[in-house]
Amino acid sequence: MAIIRAEEGILCYNSLMNKLLLMISVLAAVVLAAMMFLTSPSSIGPVGVLVFFTTSYLFFLGLAALGCRLFFMIRGKINKAKASTNLSKKSLRYGLVVALAPVALMLVGSFGGISIGEVVIVVFLEILLCFLTSRNVI
Repeated sequence: MAIIRAEEGILCYNSLMNKLLLMISVLAAVVLAAMMFLTSPSSIGPVGVLVFFTTSYLFFLGLAALGCRLFFMIRGKINKAKASTNLSKKSLRYGLVVALAPVALMLVGSFGGISIGEVVIVVFLEILLCFLTSRNVI
């Protein structure tokens, strides 16, 4: 009886986390669209640039978590019995890491362009962070 209630609590928690992540991503997309259409980088100042990169990370976090969830579902790596509990946690953990790549590329591009070497460094960083995430180091 207690095991069933614990599993229901985990499912409820995962459902709430998914809804919260969706709401945060949609709100971040609205804020990004407003910033891009209503302001310019020179008029917004340093705090506005910080808000831009933070909201872009939150937007890409939602996309990355969704992409990781679809990847893990298609791959079929997780057992059917544990799919509801582990899939959400695993996709969120990998999504947190994968969402750094577009923000890092935007950050590098804001300094005057993106070269092949910088893309290789970001890809290597992503591979390293995904490896550490898979080993539960991060």
